[in-house]
Amino acid sequence: MTLAALPVIWLTQDFAQLLMMGICIVPDLFLLSVLFMALAPGASRDRQTKLVWAAFLGGLIWDLRWTNLPGLSAAVGGGVIGLACFIWYKTPPQGRGTAVFTAIAAICELLYAGIHFFFWTIPSQTAIRQLMVQQLIAVPVIIFFSWLFWKVSPDNG
Repeated sequence: MTLAALPVIWLTQDFAQLLMMGICIVPDLFLLSVLFMALAPGASRDRQTKLVWAAFLGGLIWDLRWTNLPGLSAAVGGGVIGLACFIWYKTPPQGRGTAVFTAIAAICELLYAGIHFFFWTIPSQTAIRQLMVQQLIAVPVIIFFSWLFWKVSPDNG
């Protein structure tokens, strides 16, 4: 997946959010795509740095489009991707497999949504329901990206 695909993924997430408005908040496809690209086998540190900035820019545009606190999604998105890359390189190369990728993806999605939940200005019962539905919808998305990671891994057996 190339960096040129990120605007299309961002627009897909934006369109999905438009369709699901009033029902639930869509999982962050853009963030998980950036995470996949950053942790994919062969991703260089230079590419990861570009992807941290891409996550920041995508979050900033998301904030200007949807939220009332510009910069929150940008800061959290860039920070989460940077943290994930840091943890990935602190993990021994033998342990950088699909299970670790899945765990990092799940933690990133929970952390990203949890920080947004803290800043939501809607009643708490509604916010908790929205968060729970978003995380339940995120499970198949995380499974898809884990499967994709497994497919591109050189030792996928």
